[in-house]
Amino acid sequence: MQVPASVRPWPGTGGAATVVKSGNHQPERGHGAVDKGDIPYGVLSAPPPAFHLVHRSPSWDNLAVDTPSRGDERFTVSGELPSGRGPAGPHDGYFHDWQFLTELVRETGSFVGYQHFGVASYLPAQFSVFELELHDPAAWRADDDRTSVTVDLRVRPSQVLDGAPHRLLLDCAVLLNARPCARVRAALGFLVPMPVHTPDPAGPAVAVRPGDVGRVSAESVLLGTPMLSSHGRLVSPVLIPGELPGLGAPPGRPVPDLALVEVVRQASLLCARLSCGLRPRLSTTTSLAVRRRGSAVAGAPLHCTAVPGTLGVDAQGHPCVPVTLTVHQGSRAVLEATSEVYQAA
Repeated sequence: MQVPASVRPWPGTGGAATVVKSGNHQPERGHGAVDKGDIPYGVLSAPPPAFHLVHRSPSWDNLAVDTPSRGDERFTVSGELPSGRGPAGPHDGYFHDWQFLTELVRETGSFVGYQHFGVASYLPAQFSVFELELHDPAAWRADDDRTSVTVDLRVRPSQVLDGAPHRLLLDCAVLLNARPCARVRAALGFLVPMPVHTPDPAGPAVAVRPGDVGRVSAESVLLGTPMLSSHGRLVSPVLIPGELPGLGAPPGRPVPDLALVEVVRQASLLCARLSCGLRPRLSTTTSLAVRRRGSAVAGAPLHCTAVPGTLGVDAQGHPCVPVTLTVHQGSRAVLEATSEVYQAA
């Protein structure tokens, strides 16, 4: 089976293209595979790594008659991860920035939804659930060399309506240098866009230092100076830039998924820093579970509340602390999350 060569836009990357080469039917372990070509992943900081997408279908029936899939589909995305870079900007931490997984899973899920599951292309994708587990933190230690990345995705439809799914469930296994080290589970909803009114502007806020949230540049800091209670609970204003690829949104537009996950990640590190003394440069978030409760609008006051749990140590004596978080806009909860911050030394 041949897939005609073509160039299709890669959703959400500001015009970056997915180069779909003439693919060959590649039998592997009883399945077929179609090489979808190189993906210039435009959200990541320059120089952007190119990720390669391969479709490993358990059945060729849908492809043979060009109909949307109604069952599980398997994909593999691979590429190289430059040290010290991520979609939220460069960082100088001890660990690779796992945030590239957030955008990679969302972009791949939306792409295969449009291409393989019959989702209308005008329906934007939005996370309703995002769960991350770094079960081998040592594999995420960054160095000066490029690290090979492989993400195996199992994608299946849920809540099928009128022949097209409104929701995709994704289960992803992540390997760095062929070493299994993380798992991502997500639910991606395809929603009818609703008109959004321009909100009242948020008041001024002073951003925290980039180093306190694991960043280098001030423009990628999404938290303002927090209010801290005697029990370690902190409430920080959220700063959504108007123009910043992947993280920004103009007033009145929805806050991007990547920005919301980055707010939770930054707030987890900041809470662990201020409440428990963990050092952000040596720390990473080893588990994260996010549940969306509503939408956030850029330009309106937005806050993140973080409450630390009890500081402990793992089997190797490394300090770690759980954090419970809520992002809210006015009286509405936008998302609820739990995380665990781990310090290497």
